[in-house]
This record gives sequence, C-alpha cells and structure tokens, in this order.
Amino acid sequence: MPHAWMVLALVLALVATSSGPLAAQAKPIELRFSSWVGTVHGHHTGVMVPWAKMVEDKSGGRLKITIYPGSTLGKAVDHYDMVKDGIADMGFTVPGYTPGRFPVITALELPLLFKSSRGGSLAVMSIFDKYFKSEFKDVKVLWFWVHPPGHFHLARKQVRVLEDLAGLKIRAATPMLTTMVKTLGAIPVSIPAPDTYTALERGTVDGTIFPWEAISSFKIAEVLKHHVASGLYVAPLFTLMNQKKYDSLPPDLRKVIDDLSGSWGAEFNGRVWDQNEQVGIDAIKKAGGTIYTLPAEERQRWADRLKPIEDDWLKSMEAKGLPGRQLLHDLREAIKRYDP
Repeated sequence: MPHAWMVLALVLALVATSSGPLAAQAKPIELRFSSWVGTVHGHHTGVMVPWAKMVEDKSGGRLKITIYPGSTLGKAVDHYDMVKDGIADMGFTVPGYTPGRFPVITALELPLLFKSSRGGSLAVMSIFDKYFKSEFKDVKVLWFWVHPPGHFHLARKQVRVLEDLAGLKIRAATPMLTTMVKTLGAIPVSIPAPDTYTALERGTVDGTIFPWEAISSFKIAEVLKHHVASGLYVAPLFTLMNQKKYDSLPPDLRKVIDDLSGSWGAEFNGRVWDQNEQVGIDAIKKAGGTIYTLPAEERQRWADRLKPIEDDWLKSMEAKGLPGRQLLHDLREAIKRYDP
C-alpha cells in the first residue's frame, strides 16, 4: 500500500510541474492588426476579417489576430511606422502616404497601366522581389495589391470633357495623383481617404478620384451626384508585419503566415476588391447619382494629356540612379500576362 501512495504522489507531482508549460503553450499568440478603415468598409469585411480567421484556423488556434479598425491605434499616414516600430504587429497602408520614402513603387501609380485589382496585384507580386522588396527591408511585407482603376466623382458639376475639370478642387492623396489632377487642369487637394466625406460635405473639395468600391466603403454616395467612368489610375497598397514579431514566431507558424501571403494574398485581396466594385456602383444608383462613361476619343485626349507624367517619372528615376525604364518594361510585360 505505501508503494501505491508513492506512485500516486509521483504522478501528481509530474502533473503539477508540467501543467504550467502546457497551459502556456495552449494560450494563442495574439497579433494586433491595425486598420484605418471602419468595420463597414469592404476591405474590413471581405479581406481582413476572413484572412484573420484563415490564419487562426490554419494555425490550429495558436495564432489569434485582433483587428483594431477605424484608426483606433493611429492615423492612416502613420501605419507604416506603427508596424515598423511595433505599435501594431500588422497593418496595411498606402506607400504614397509617405511622399518620397518609396520612390520605386511609384511606378504602380503611373496612369493607364492596370485594368483590374486581381490581375494587377498578381502582376506586381511577380516582380516584387526584383524591384520593390529592398524599399521595405525594415518590415515584413505580406503582400501588395492595387485597387481597381479609379474614376472621377463630383459633388455638383457634371464632367464630360477635359475642359470641364478646369478649376475644380479634387481630392488627391499622393504626389502622383496630385500631379495627375493638376495635369488635367483641376486643383489637387491632399486629403486622406477616411476624411473624404467631410471634405465633400463641407465643400472643401468639389470631387474625388476613387475606384467604385470606395463610394460604398467610405459611405460617400450621398454627397456625390456625378460620376465619370474614366479608369485612369490605381494606387498600390500593402499588408505588412513587424519584422521582429514575425521572426519571433516558431517556423511552423511563420509558414502559416507565408502560405496565406505573397501572390496568394494578392490574388485573394484583388478578387475581393474587384467584386466590391459592383457594390459601389449599386450605392451610386441607389443615391440617385449619374454615371457618365467617357467616349473612347475623349478618354484618349485625357490619356494624351497625362503622357508627360510617365516621361517625367522616367527622368526622375534616372536622376536617382534607379532602374525606372527596365522596371516599367518588366511591369508592362507582367501586366500583359496577368492583367491583359
């Protein structure tokens, strides 16, 4: 009998000493994902929430991503540094929100390159390692994507020809878009996307340039009346992770992140944004807005006016010793393959 009690005591001791580490292992690693769009935005509902769930499921519950929406942790323009400095573990941002910091990636903002978000995003990721990765070496880039081609949206005045843009104040958030708006004869006003509704409502701007999906996502259909289908530009965006946080994960959990990133993440993201385009168009129709499609001849006039922007960009890349001409050639070849 004493022998039996000794065995039982030993078993209980082993359980007691092992329960601490087991409990620690059972607790998931929480990753803070900072977002500057609200919970009704298509990127939140269609990309971030499903993606976070995929990561959690694929990790067997060992990773848990908590999303902080609506600029809870910081403004849109601060998100790159927030993730780099560890204020957030993950986030997404627009490179153009920090002018001059990422010159090579501005190739993606040149006018009239892309036709869709899915195809364009895959084209970008196919040349990411060769041209863009080195610009973002202080963070872990999970994937890049481009939004669907953007159009002009006006609060009061209908625009049908190039000359109608003269003197209109148009929201343009990045240096490239500012140049494009100015080249077309309008007056650019630099305002982050989340502030567009207020700017339109107060008359700070007469219009904005956005893909269709943004009309619904930012709830601005009610402060806009006229929409011009022009498809002149896209903006690149990317999902990023704090490098130290990524490196601290066990190899199998890093693989979970990797498997749901890269080209896979770009295609998933781009497909959702393309699908959300119709949601934006539906919001416009529901609000009683009008959509005017530029005739091919008129659109070519706009394209001809914008052509010097590409020439100037190439000169600026050459002046900085950057491979702008080869990059643009390879980008166009990638677009032919993925976004014809």
